[in-house]
Amino acid sequence: MIEVNHLKKFYGNYRGIVDVGFKIPEGEIYGLIGPNGAGKTTTIRIILGLLKQDSGSVRIDGYAVPSELNKIKQNIGYLPGEVNLYGNMKVSDFLRYNRAFYKAIDVKYENELCDFLELDKTRKFRELSLGNKKKVGIVQALVHKPKVLILDEPTNGLDPLLQKKLYELVENERNKGRAILFSSHNLMEVERLSKRVGIIKEGILVEEMAISELTKYAKKIITVYDLSDKGALSKFEHTSKNNGKITFTIQRKQLKEFMTILNTLDYKDMEIRNPSLEETFMGYYTEGGK
Repeated sequence: MIEVNHLKKFYGNYRGIVDVGFKIPEGEIYGLIGPNGAGKTTTIRIILGLLKQDSGSVRIDGYAVPSELNKIKQNIGYLPGEVNLYGNMKVSDFLRYNRAFYKAIDVKYENELCDFLELDKTRKFRELSLGNKKKVGIVQALVHKPKVLILDEPTNGLDPLLQKKLYELVENERNKGRAILFSSHNLMEVERLSKRVGIIKEGILVEEMAISELTKYAKKIITVYDLSDKGALSKFEHTSKNNGKITFTIQRKQLKEFMTILNTLDYKDMEIRNPSLEETFMGYYTEGGK
């Protein structure tokens, strides 16, 4: 279990986090989400013992962090957003080096992970693509079979096929009873992995909710090119550009009405996309969020 209570951290006069707290029991994947600069990375670094909080507490399996970190760090796996290791070291040499930090590594399991991810262990780290570097990070985070997993932007640099493999690995870890924390800017990733999220705003964990509650604030972003009658859709939130492109931000409850009107008009082309997590947060903050 991960227990975080009223964490506070300032960098001199600059705010890191003001009040962050949550609990993650065994067998749960918990999403820590918020706009850039909200305090997600500071929170993760404190949980890992890389930063010391000004006040508040962190406990992992009952052990206090950072004072009792040595008693629990063998059971923590961490995947950073960017994986940067020794450039001239081969992957196989790094994995051998990594084993020295743990009491016992199951080399057979290590090989199974590498095979599953199709990781070429003969390559030097500087020769790897961003996605292959992330594969090394995934193996490093999982190979010692930790009780707790901390994943920071876990799918950065991964193609869709590798994302799917990562999801499978993470879900397998959840099924083994791991307590898993991850931060993300990808709403689809949050929806795919988590049932419960904590929302950070300006260093404060303002609310916890089921992922189904968060998605009600999401909208559709619809871009229409060379629309014949702009006035017919003027009631909907939109921005216009001189190149004939109009971008509408449509609430889900308005979508049917919008499409009904649009289908009566002439236009050259259109695009529909889901909003980014940042855009979803703007909806949350302006439509009932704290």
